[in-house]
Amino acid sequence: MNKLSNKKRAFLFQGVGADYRDLLDKFDKEQLEYLKQYCSTVNEEIGIDLYAYLINSEDKESVQYDKMFYDWIAIYTCDYIVYQHYDNSGIRPAMMVGYSMGLITAMACGKSISFAAGLRMLQTIYEYPKGHADLCSMGVIVGKTYSEICDIIVYCKTENDVYIASENNDTCLVISGIKDSVHQVLKIAEQEGAIKASTINTPYAFHSPYAARGIDVFVNLVEKTPICDGEIPIVSVFTQTVIQSASDLKDELIKNMASPMNWNASILKLGEWGVNQFVEVSLDDSLTKISRLINLDYEFLTYKKFIRLKSTM
Repeated sequence: MNKLSNKKRAFLFQGVGADYRDLLDKFDKEQLEYLKQYCSTVNEEIGIDLYAYLINSEDKESVQYDKMFYDWIAIYTCDYIVYQHYDNSGIRPAMMVGYSMGLITAMACGKSISFAAGLRMLQTIYEYPKGHADLCSMGVIVGKTYSEICDIIVYCKTENDVYIASENNDTCLVISGIKDSVHQVLKIAEQEGAIKASTINTPYAFHSPYAARGIDVFVNLVEKTPICDGEIPIVSVFTQTVIQSASDLKDELIKNMASPMNWNASILKLGEWGVNQFVEVSLDDSLTKISRLINLDYEFLTYKKFIRLKSTM
């Protein structure tokens, strides 16, 4: 593993949106046992049977929470195990970057919060915007630039309803806001030649001012949660600065709800600092797909590739 472990890398933590139920074959017997143990903690902390949801095909829906929330918790839990596998193999980060809710996973892996605290944060984030959920939506547009999407928003007269939530790369952006207006912008983008213009499976409008509605509940939780300095610095996707202290991490958690992200600028900033090799901490390769287009000279390691390399050593 020396060939892999001697490189200076940034670890990338994905946000929500994936369904991991068909990806668990990437875990060996030991990781599946860890999964069972962490699912027990999930049940104790927030009262959901994540293990049954992931493992038992006949029990995919929940009485208390919908599929979306189970998937949030599955991503957080499984990515936490993926990180541990990298770490146990001597693959460790020089820095971390969290995409949206991936910030919480990064903080848990960096020991600034406990695994249980991350669960409670995700639960609160799931619950606090519910009063406005029917009004909001998010979408992704591929094949249009930032300025082109801004022009479409103006054309649709939705400047007060739709916001650019994330610049993933030069031609992949996320929008967020009022549901009908988001759908209108996606429709026009598709008519004007976007490669992809589709809704994201969420009734919320994160990374827009609409996510600030009811956020006091989350702010109060953050203030009461024990948070310490992180073991590994995290690059802010909002300011492209390095944060590590407990106070800065608390601020980042609050900012992470309603502020627009710039993933593109964050990856480029790491390159300026000489960090141009990246490890995706997930069971899929969603961040690698959007990030490798930022600079074709950057090197990316996915978990799938890591398992393959490890098996040949």
